[in-house]
Order: sequence, then structure tokens, then C-alpha cells
Amino acid sequence: MSLSFKDYKIALPQAFSNGQNAFDFMSELTDRVSGIEEFSQLPVPFLCIGTDVSTGQQVMLERGCLACCMRASGSLPGVLAPVELNGQLITDGGVVNNFPAKEVREKGMDIIIGVTVEAGLYKKEELQSIQKIIEQVGSYQMEARSREQLQYCDLVIRPDISGYGVTSFDATDSLLLRGEQAARKVWDQLIDIARRQQAAAALPARALPLHTDDCPMHINAVYLEPNKAITTRALLKKFPDQVPGEISFSRFRDGIAALYATDNFQYLDYRFKIDSNGIRELYIRPRLKPGYERSLRLGLHFDNVYKSSLLLNGTFRNVLFRNSIASLDCIIGDKLRYNFNYFVDRGRKPGFGFNSRLNLTNLFIDLPVRVDIGGAFSVQKLLFNLTDFTQELYVNLAASNHFATGLAAEVKHFKTATSQAVDYLTSEDYIDEKGWYSAGKAFFNWDSRDRLFFTRSGMLAGIDLRFILPISSKKYEETERKPGWNFDLRAKYALPVSARLTAIVSLNAGITQGTPAPPYRYFIGSNNLNLINNFRPFIGLPFAKISGNHLLQGSIAGQYNLFKNHYLTLSGHLAWIDDRLQPFSDKKRLFRSAGIAYGLDTPLGPVEMCYGMSNRGSELYVNLGYWF
Repeated sequence: MSLSFKDYKIALPQAFSNGQNAFDFMSELTDRVSGIEEFSQLPVPFLCIGTDVSTGQQVMLERGCLACCMRASGSLPGVLAPVELNGQLITDGGVVNNFPAKEVREKGMDIIIGVTVEAGLYKKEELQSIQKIIEQVGSYQMEARSREQLQYCDLVIRPDISGYGVTSFDATDSLLLRGEQAARKVWDQLIDIARRQQAAAALPARALPLHTDDCPMHINAVYLEPNKAITTRALLKKFPDQVPGEISFSRFRDGIAALYATDNFQYLDYRFKIDSNGIRELYIRPRLKPGYERSLRLGLHFDNVYKSSLLLNGTFRNVLFRNSIASLDCIIGDKLRYNFNYFVDRGRKPGFGFNSRLNLTNLFIDLPVRVDIGGAFSVQKLLFNLTDFTQELYVNLAASNHFATGLAAEVKHFKTATSQAVDYLTSEDYIDEKGWYSAGKAFFNWDSRDRLFFTRSGMLAGIDLRFILPISSKKYEETERKPGWNFDLRAKYALPVSARLTAIVSLNAGITQGTPAPPYRYFIGSNNLNLINNFRPFIGLPFAKISGNHLLQGSIAGQYNLFKNHYLTLSGHLAWIDDRLQPFSDKKRLFRSAGIAYGLDTPLGPVEMCYGMSNRGSELYVNLGYWF
């Protein structure tokens, strides 16, 4: 849950959605007539109705930006936020006039075909819930106004929409079919009207060709309305192609989506102006969120590793530098954790930032043999507390919406300890440590996924090359502090096989050489996605169960969308992890597993249950909510 603060007051959103995607979609559909501002001059003359939120008066929308007016007229209260047009805040015209047949007749139209999708009032026996009673009361005036308007129609088509409501967005195919069925009932009348029509007028000379990926549009200039949230340089960086320049509308929409994803804006109002010579100019007017510079986020999560956690996040923009963002996570649970991130976006120039992290968690470590502790009690596992405290400075040498590459320097404190025993000897898979380390890093990160969870397509990948220098180390205090290095590769690729089935392939590989450095040692186990250092998930093993300096790991999974937001995933995994750089020479260091998971993608985050079986046992995992 995210709340913005304006003048130190909570600023609630105007609707469930700000409607950016709806506007982008309408803008693309109407692009070929975007140079026509008088709607009466369109190939099909047009008007629509809006409602002034402040006065409740009807507003006739007949000129300006066609996509903006369509978006405003369709701003269903509570679902899509209202739109500011010409100094007025406009919401759905249906609030005051849901069937403007009279207004169309007054424009001189000879024949009016009306389509009404109103379900009518509920009958007495249907009014058995508070929801239906509220809907009924709110429908009285709308029904009365619509009945008055019907007299201005020459032909009325009434699709049967029983069982559907104004938010039945997932029933598009069924509703379209019902509309066609209703039109077929008056087909002869429609054909007669068509015969009486004059020949359809050709498109005006000012209409533009339809832009596709093979026929991109050329933007000659970009003008950004001055604002506190973003500069022109930072804005242009968000577009995947060079702008001004040639760009397809689909890639243009990708750039708008990337701008909207900065979370600075309620929506981005933009329009194209095209002169008689075909020169296209883009004008962007960002509508900033109230209190966008300061926001509070709250979150809840449960998983097998960190257990129940409460997230308190404060996000602050334009601190010290323009186009900067500072974010502080305080995570309260079985263990206290925090993350602080600060980044300055300098557009196409290198950006820079600072990260600070404290991570506390528990590990159960195997003893070489079972130890009797008196009576009938014995132990073979010790509970260790892990502390990871990291400070990192970095610079992004190059970055786009999908990738970032640069250099970083970090200082890390890494500690493991137990209060359950003294003079203990653990298994070879764990290292007792208390030390400080420094490292220089070159990195490359790539993320083209279509969605964060239950990904349908795209790749998540990263490459890190670290040069490590121990500052102090309990484990190696008698060893000369020679530098070491670590090369790490991570890749996960999702490929849609069919409309419901996605194949997912993953690869993790890493080598650590030189003076052993416990913080950069590889640990595998669990399905945890909130990972630090070189910890990696491996279904069928407990968290951080197996470790080694070298790792080669692969998996393949099939993710099936059962219905709506429900997913079933079957997966297979293979990993080799060892301290010796001799892959597969020791079969004891080869691990196999298979997993089955059932997940649900909800507005409050993913919910997933997973069962994994490996050659070292089996595990059941439960994850609720976004990972943090």
C-alpha cells in the first residue's frame, strides 16, 4: 500500500487507476487523425460528453486532442481518474448524460442509430443485497434521462448484457459476441440505412497513414512542460529509440510506460501537433501526483526464511540533486533489517548512487556427528545468526529501460555466530566467520521481463566481476591478506509456448578464487527470492543448506496459466557446488530436485505454495505477498 504526503497530509488516489494505459491505447488508435482538432472535420464527425466534477454540469467535447477527450469522457468514477481539460476536471459523461442522442440530432444528423447497454432497474425480488440497493438508487436519474433520449433515435440496438457489469473487463469476447447478435436481429434495417447513405467520403488530405513497426513515425521536436519531477534530458532517456527521430508507436508507448513507472505522475498528458508540411512535434504535460516528493509505503510478507515481516518504506525525491530518489526500507519481523538506496538519474549521462543494507537471519548448520547433551537429548544442528552489513557506492556508465552497466566499490561486514555451543566443528558446507571485506565490482544487469512475478516473457540477467580484499577476518587471521576475485553469472529466460504455457530456463554460474572470502561464498537452498551476496535458491533444500566456492546450476520449468491469475508450475533443477574447481568429479556435490508450485497473482502481491523433492530431502515452502 502506497500513500503520498502533501503538506504533511495523506493524499489518497482519485481512482483505482490513473488511466495511463487507456490514454496510450486511444492515442495510438487515433494517431492518423491527430492533426485534426475540430472533431466535426474528422472522417466520421464526432462528439462526446463529459461531466465537470466541480459543478456537476455537462461538458460537450468537440475539439482539441481526440484521445484526451475520449479518455476523459470514459473516466468511470472510482475506476479511472478524472482528466483535466481546459481548466476543468472532467469525469465520465454518463454521470449527467449517458445517451446523448439529442445532442447528436442537434448537429444535423439525418439518421441516428443508438446502442444502449443499460441493464435497467432491478426487480423487487432481486434487491437482496446492499450492493444492489445502492446501484438501484444511483440508477434512477440515469434511467430516466436515457428514456428521454431514446425518442431521438431512428433505430435502437439493445444487446443482452445480463450477468455483466461495468467492470466486466475480462469478458470482452463474450460482450462483443452479444453485441453482434443484437445487431443481427435488426440486420435488414441496417442494410436499408446503408443503401440510403451517400457514398462514404474519402479521408481528408490531412489524415495520416497508419503507423506500424514497419512504418515508424518521425518526431521532429519534443517539448516538455516545466515541472519539478523530470528534466527533458531524463525524459528522452526513457524512450528505447532516439527521440527526436524515428520511432514506432509501440516503442513510443514503451517509453511512456517507463516514464509512468517512475511513480512521479498521476498520468502523462501528451499530444502530437502536425503542420501542413507533415512536421510532427510532441508536447508532453506531466500531471504530478499530489505529494509525489514524499511517500510512505506499507507491506506485509511471509516466507520460510524471514517468517512474518512488516515493511515501512519512506521514499523522497529531489534530495540534494534534481532527478534523485532516496528510499529507506525498515523491515520489522523475527529479525530487524533495513535497506537504504539513493540514486541520481542524469539522463543520458552516467548516473550515480549509494546503497546501504543490514540483513539479519538464522541458519541451521549441520554438525559432523550427533552430539549428546545429557539425558535423552542430542543435537546435530546448531542455530547460527548471520549478520551482513554492506555499504556500496556505484556509477552507471550506461543505462536504459532494460539494462545498466557500471562500476561499484563496497565495504562489507560479515558475521556468523551461535550461542548454543563453544569449540564447535561444523560440516564442510559452512564457515564460521567475523570479518570486514572490501571489493571493487564491474556489473551488467538486464531486465526485459513483461512482469515481475509469474513472468510470461523476457529475460532477467546479471554479470558481476569482483576483486576482493579482506580487511580483517577471524577465520583467516593467520593467513596473509591476499586479494581474491569472484565471477558471477545469473540468467533467467521466459518464453511463451502457447497462450497459457510458458517455458522458463535458468542458469547460475560462479567462480571464486584467491584468498577464500566467506561473504562471497555460494549458498544454495529454498525458493527465497530476497537473496543477498551469492545466495541462490534451490528447491528441495533448506535455506543455505549447501555451500562452496564454485557453482554451476541450471533449471527448467513449465508455468501454466490455469485461469485468470492462477498458475501451476512444474520444475526440474540440477546443481554442482564445491570448493574444488573440478566440475562433477565428486558425485556427493551434485544435487538434483523437482518441484511443483501453485501460485496466485493478486493486487496485494503473489501467493505461492511450493513442494520440492531433492536427493537430500524434501521441503514445503509458503510465500505470501511481495518479496522484501
